[in-house]
Amino acid sequence: ALRSRAEWPDDEVATQLYPHNADVDRINNDALGRINAPSRVYTMYAEGAKPLVEGLKRGCLSPETLVLKDGAAVMFTRNNFDKGYVNGTLGTITGFAESGFPLVRTRAGECIEAGTEEWRIDDQARTLAKIVQVPLRLAWAITVHKSQGLSLDSAVMDLSHAFEYGQGYVALSRVRSLSGLYLSGFNARALEVHPSIKERDAHFRAASNAAQTAFAAMPASELAALHKNGAEFPIELSL
Repeated sequence: ALRSRAEWPDDEVATQLYPHNADVDRINNDALGRINAPSRVYTMYAEGAKPLVEGLKRGCLSPETLVLKDGAAVMFTRNNFDKGYVNGTLGTITGFAESGFPLVRTRAGECIEAGTEEWRIDDQARTLAKIVQVPLRLAWAITVHKSQGLSLDSAVMDLSHAFEYGQGYVALSRVRSLSGLYLSGFNARALEVHPSIKERDAHFRAASNAAQTAFAAMPASELAALHKNGAEFPIELSL
């Protein structure tokens, strides 16, 4: 099934996933540079204790300095259901509003003004740290690591240089359906499961089979009594 997706999409908005930052930066910078239009620069605002601010920045997909042009492929980096976007919504910059914020035409055809959003750490009523940025990033390419937590309509993946167990799974599971997957390359490591995970999986399956056998051997009256009393059936999960 995966080999059947070895094709390139006609949709320019399909995001490319790569294992390495160098590939992503090169593709995004080259694509933005080919657009003959003025640049708009949005600089992240931050306040609070430096360690907390740095933690917020690491968890934010929007860059500290966001450079956009009319026609740029972008991705929303925050959930805002009221405004009509979620983390991973893809679109294209179609201009800039009078406010100065970018206008994004999504794949669904909606036009959204992308105003700033806040990422913050609160302690009850007190804000310990926050960052403020336009919730967008360039979306011609993104790293597999940064794609975690995203749900993409379509993506082009080159996993031929995958170097960690599980990278292939993380990348493949970002796409909502097989029809949105375009696989330009992969290696054996990209699709391998870590040996320790295989070992624990075998342990859990054996424990599950043993429990199923034990329950099957119980008299129906005893099993019904256990369910009625809300009995718990612990399974060892220590690693």
